[in-house]
Amino acid sequence: MAADPDDLALRARAWWREASQATPEADPPRAGPPRPASGGFQGLPRLTVVVPALNEEANLRAAAEAVLEHLGPRTSFLEVLVFNDASQDSTGWVAEQLMRDDPRVRAFHNPRRLGIGGIYQAGLRLARGDYYLLIPGDNETRVDEIAPYLVTLGLEPVPSLLLFYPTNPQVRPWRRRLASWVYMVAVRLLFGCPTLRYANGTNIVLTGLARQLGLRTAGFAYQTEVVVRVLWRGIPCAQAGIRLQPRRAGRSTALSWANLQAVAAALARLWWELRVTTRERRRRGAIWSLT
Repeated sequence: MAADPDDLALRARAWWREASQATPEADPPRAGPPRPASGGFQGLPRLTVVVPALNEEANLRAAAEAVLEHLGPRTSFLEVLVFNDASQDSTGWVAEQLMRDDPRVRAFHNPRRLGIGGIYQAGLRLARGDYYLLIPGDNETRVDEIAPYLVTLGLEPVPSLLLFYPTNPQVRPWRRRLASWVYMVAVRLLFGCPTLRYANGTNIVLTGLARQLGLRTAGFAYQTEVVVRVLWRGIPCAQAGIRLQPRRAGRSTALSWANLQAVAAALARLWWELRVTTRERRRRGAIWSLT
């Protein structure tokens, strides 16, 4: 069942006022939007959505159209950046058709593969919205369940990061579920965030904040880097559960050996940078649950 926007607005206003007044461990965050907690509604958000696609000719159109249908009415500005990541099927043609059909869509064709994290960074450089969101082109994400949460982005003070975790992971193969469990155990232990439900799913982040983070990850651990760097700065965020839907066509490459190696290397590099190289003093950002 989709979340009720009015109920979300009331609950989000309460937790965000509390988060804005909390001082987790030490100093105030060095980045993010520390605004006065007026509790007012500031209107519909301006949103940039990037949709990466690698050999997703059968899924891309449905994924992009779901974004337009469900997020368009809840935003004052929406742009959809579709990235064809050097696909070998007709994904590029589908992207061009989407751009012709709707002026809110822009299509980009990578001559070589950037990876999902590389596309996240490329889209971030182009984004014109105040908020930034990645929806994979495999059409697994239930965009209709994300849409009601956009009401929280109109609150004052402005939320910096909204995380989504799957409430029905059983739609994924058991190997994927096992890998996700092991991965989250590692993330919680390495970076000290025991209440974090999921670090590698869809999230909505302030565009300006994301540009300050110095993101480096090109592979599947890119979302974890966003989350960890935001929490490390002491900036509170919110998390909410949404359902996934089974992939209708094609196969995920998330568990390929190359991707698993890249994810492990990215986590090790991030831990080394934060804990050893820079020895940046951690400010514990609070994680608030909406569901």
